[in-house]
Amino acid sequence: MTLSPQDAATALRDIETAQMRSATLRGYARSSPHLVLWGVLWGIGYGLNDLYPGYGPAIWATLVPIGLVAGVFPLRRAGCGLPWRYGAVAATLTGFLCAVFAVMPPASGRQVATVIPLTMATLYVLAGIWRGPRFVITGLVVAALTLIGFFLIKAHFLLWMAVIGGGSLILAGLWLRKV
Repeated sequence: MTLSPQDAATALRDIETAQMRSATLRGYARSSPHLVLWGVLWGIGYGLNDLYPGYGPAIWATLVPIGLVAGVFPLRRAGCGLPWRYGAVAATLTGFLCAVFAVMPPASGRQVATVIPLTMATLYVLAGIWRGPRFVITGLVVAALTLIGFFLIKAHFLLWMAVIGGGSLILAGLWLRKV
């Protein structure tokens, strides 16, 4: 049986489509533990910050390094040979946020607690443009929930961010795990 040039081209397109879909799903699976990890840390951090508002910097100064160190383990387990990129991204984000806050100092802790998640949401959307629509959806949901909380929840915005923000990252991580 011989294939026509059109049948061969169709078969090659189908193979390429399957390879791209497989790569997207592998990327989702690799990202899943990070979203769950940061969702848990986000929930703990914002929850503690709501209960102990004077200790926000200490809470986050403890949780962020824990998250960064813990975030390397899924990379190693997944066989990613370049976990240094994870640290480089963290350093870049830290530098960017420090520069933003130096240029436009926040008037309140609420603003800091909003700008950082909005930055992360933007990064999820940008990642999704390259790596798959689930990241775009995750970023849009995190941004929308953050803004809803900022404008509508006055008394316990940090608790909102703990439950809704952290929960949305955990749910997104579980969704990414499903292939």
